[in-house]
Amino acid sequence: MPKLRPRILILTLTAVAALAAVAAALDSVRQSIRYSAVPSVSTAPVTTVPAPNLSPFQRAVENDLARQVASNIVYQDGYYIGGDPPPNIGVCTDVAIRSFRAAGVDLKSMVQEDERTNPSGYKLERRDPNIDHRRCRNLAVFFKHHARQLPIEGPHANWEPGDIVLWDCGTGVAGHIGIVSTHVDNDGVPLVVHHWPGQVVMEQDWLYRLKVLYHFRWNA
Repeated sequence: MPKLRPRILILTLTAVAALAAVAAALDSVRQSIRYSAVPSVSTAPVTTVPAPNLSPFQRAVENDLARQVASNIVYQDGYYIGGDPPPNIGVCTDVAIRSFRAAGVDLKSMVQEDERTNPSGYKLERRDPNIDHRRCRNLAVFFKHHARQLPIEGPHANWEPGDIVLWDCGTGVAGHIGIVSTHVDNDGVPLVVHHWPGQVVMEQDWLYRLKVLYHFRWNA
């Protein structure tokens, strides 16, 4: 009987290793599900808004969105002194911040100023100029104060290039942001440029993939 102990030990270690491998595989699957819970299949654009119909603000925003899409910017969250991540990484809010900045609108400084003059609207324990402008919930408050809020669906939504869309990711508050592009899908629904976790900045047929909470248009 004592001679069986080494064999039992080997079998036990083998079983433990197998269970560890299964656990690692399951964790990998969970991570995959986490980043693919919302499908990201793009529909090829079939119509483009004519450039002469764009305002200078819209044209500047759309030009920078095209730059971001072509730049393979990697999704990576983080806290950065000064409030700006390196140009090759970012999150969804950085798409809006960068494109608006290219059009002469500095959301970082404007959000900070609005927090000082309208603090009750933001419900912040303390202001942080390094991160506040990169939070969807704060941008939603800011745009309520300084942009035109428009219908989110139906014929009166009237989406235009450069419009801001904020989505509910399942929490009941704004958790994702994108910008309407110059392209529409086969049904006439605008495509959006956005940055979803696990992806690079992309232009996609994504407008109604999540619940739309807000539709804003900047008063340029």
